[in-house]
Formats: sequence, structure tokens, C-alpha cells
Amino acid sequence: MLVELSRRRFDALAAYTRLPSILLFIKELAWFATTDERLIGVITEDRQDRDFGWVLLGRDERLRYRAIDQNASLPTVEASREQMFAAMARHFVLPDEACHQGDTPKQPIDFFAPLVPPDRLNRIFSTLEEKKYSAAREVIAAMMRYYEDVDGNFVEQFQTTGFDARLWELYLYAAFTEAGFAHSKTRIPDLLVEGLRGRLGVEATTLNPSQQGGVAWPSTTAEMPAYFENYLPIRIARALKAKLYHKTRYWTVPEMANTPFVIALQDFHAPASMSTLTPAVTEYVFGVRHSVVDGSRQIERICEHRFGEMVEASHFFGLPESENVSAIFINPLGTINKFNRIGYLAGFGSRRIQIVRHGLRRAELDGDRVGARPFEQAVHEAGYKESWIEGAVVLHNPNARIPLDPDLIPGANHEFLQADGAIMSMLPDFQPYTSMSTTTLTGEAVV
Repeated sequence: MLVELSRRRFDALAAYTRLPSILLFIKELAWFATTDERLIGVITEDRQDRDFGWVLLGRDERLRYRAIDQNASLPTVEASREQMFAAMARHFVLPDEACHQGDTPKQPIDFFAPLVPPDRLNRIFSTLEEKKYSAAREVIAAMMRYYEDVDGNFVEQFQTTGFDARLWELYLYAAFTEAGFAHSKTRIPDLLVEGLRGRLGVEATTLNPSQQGGVAWPSTTAEMPAYFENYLPIRIARALKAKLYHKTRYWTVPEMANTPFVIALQDFHAPASMSTLTPAVTEYVFGVRHSVVDGSRQIERICEHRFGEMVEASHFFGLPESENVSAIFINPLGTINKFNRIGYLAGFGSRRIQIVRHGLRRAELDGDRVGARPFEQAVHEAGYKESWIEGAVVLHNPNARIPLDPDLIPGANHEFLQADGAIMSMLPDFQPYTSMSTTTLTGEAVV
């Protein structure tokens, strides 16, 4: 028996197998699978000749979907669908080994089988064992079949001290796949992606808890301005400068020729710290601070950030060599809860899961002012929509040697610094500032 797959379900299972150039030539029209999802079929249309074809995918030795049969130059969608269904029927009765390619000696890896004693496991990694996070666990497992562990320690770090950084890399992998990009195998930078709109390189970095001498999260109102206007920007500055002045000089590698270079930053330095990331990064990279005084908007140029003995110059995009960075990418929503929500939407996890999401979204207030408005959404109810890119903010470098075309990252909030210090925004229809999820289990499955 065959079932039609949603685009979201197909992307979660098999989109990572696309070759970098394939989307330049074909358009995917529909996706089908056997009920056990051993086989997946894709109906295609040639972008130039406008004829139709199909590709059949099966799991290789590492449980990655790969092409095992195909045809092209068919006159109609119906002919393509009929021929592909017949091919699926022929391959369905064959053993799993018939789909193996013989070119991958590695065996499937159980990414969630602990490699270390329980006391060394990351706290959030351990919560993935809970039923209410089963959607996140299953969508991550599907994705990690394709993610290339170039350093050889991905799984151990994912389970222990590197969980946050590795999760951020997986988020970026999913977000750019959803945006229609195919991934090239590369060690430098972390991601090199190509699609119909062009190509770009992305290097990931995170703010992590301080190992020693860290500053506590502010506990009083009086402590907040120094923390968020100086301490946090200093931490951000040091993370971004480490990438800017890294010995590799990411933009110089041959694969990055004439390609925009983006640094993707996430904040895990304290619980829920990512909720304050956007204003701190915006002020630091642009070197401006916006405020309202006596009803009038004020723009202040920031020279430096000082906290105790720590000092960093502001305005990242004004630093020497920063012209090689096309933009800074952030997404405060790129956390385990997004994996759980999108995993659920893709059909993963227990159907007993109920997720209520609430937070603050960007909204017009009066005149040309913008501010925050609360929102609440039930993820498990019909009609709920969310993308991987939702919540992302792209801060464009006005001095970039290779400017980033906003169309390369559709669905994000794009921010541009103007000569007078004002910031022009290109906003999607719905842009959440913050998002929290309350996840429970019902007695019966949600249908």
C-alpha cells in the first residue's frame, strides 16, 4: 500500500540526499512512500523541457535514502506516477539488501545509545528519552543519518558537553535544507549550500556557559542594563571575533570563491538566554542603540562595551577584515522545542503529544513604531504552521565585500543598517521574538 507524503515529511526523511545541482534542473511535484517507508518515490518535472519523470529511493547500509531506480522524459504527470508505482511494487518484494549500494562500509549508528556513563550525559539530551520529546528525538534521528561527522566525535559531543553546539549545527542543516538548498561535503566552513537562488557558506558558533569566573544572570532590575548592554555584547564580540580572525580565514578557501560568508550564532550561555540574543547582537554588530526618550526615538552610536575589566569595541561590521563577513544569522527559536514542534508536524513522535506555544511577536504599535505583542498557538491542532526558518534574524553587513542577497534566506527577518543609524527591516508576515512551549501527554492519541 502506498501513501502520499507531505513535503515536510519527505524533507525530514530524505531531502538531505539531494545532489547540490539537482534543484537547478528539476522541480519536485509530489512524494509517495510505502506504508513502512522502506521506499520513497518522487514525481519530478524538468525545468527546461517541461517533461516529467520519477526517482525511487531506498535505504542503503547506513539507512540513508538513495536513488535505486528512475526514469525521465515522460509526457504527463499521470504516466510518471503510474510507472513509478509499478517500480515501487517490484522493489517492495525484494530484501533490504537489494537497496544497498556497496560503497559505504559504515554501519547504521544508534545516535541515542549512550556512549558515556549517565552522569556525563547532557541534561537536555537525557530528556529526549521522555515520551513528550519523542517527536524531537525521531526527527533528529532521521536527520543525523545524513549529517557528515567530519571530526569523528559528533555523537559523543551531542550526548555530552557539546550538545548545544551540535544541536545548533543540526538546526542550520535543517533550515537551509528546507529553504531549498543542497549541501556540499565540506570541512570548512561548517555548511556550504547551493540552490536555485545561489550559494553561501555558513560557519556556526555558540555562546556557552563559562567554565570559570562567569557572571551570574541578573537577579534584580538594577543589574540588567550592565548585563545586557555590556556583558552579553562582550561575550558575543568574542565569539564572533574568534570566527573572524580564525587562522582558517573561511572566505579564502577555494570553495568559497565569490560566495557570501555568514556566521550563525546562538546563545546557550544561560537557561533561556537566547530570548535576549536579538537586541544584544543587533546593537553590537551595528554599533547603534535605539531608545525612546520623552516619546522621541533616539539613536546612539556605541563606541565600546565595558564590564568590569572586560572591554570590547562595539560595531563588529566596522572591524578590520569584517568586510569578508556578509551577514550574521541568529535564531533565538533554534532550540530543542523547535525540533519537537516541527517533528510533530512531520508525523514523528507520539500522537498523544499536545504542545501549546506562547511568546511575543513583532507587531506595529502606532505610527512607525514597532513593538511586541503576545501570541499563543496550539501546535497539535489542525492548521498550525511553522517553518525551520521562522524566528531567524539576518543582520546584513553594510560594508560586505560580497553582499548577501536576502532572497537566499527566504522567510527570515532581514535587517539593514542605514547611514543615519536607523535600521530597515524586511519582515515576514509572522516574526516571533520569543517562543516557549508547554508539552503534555493526553490519555488518547490526537488524530
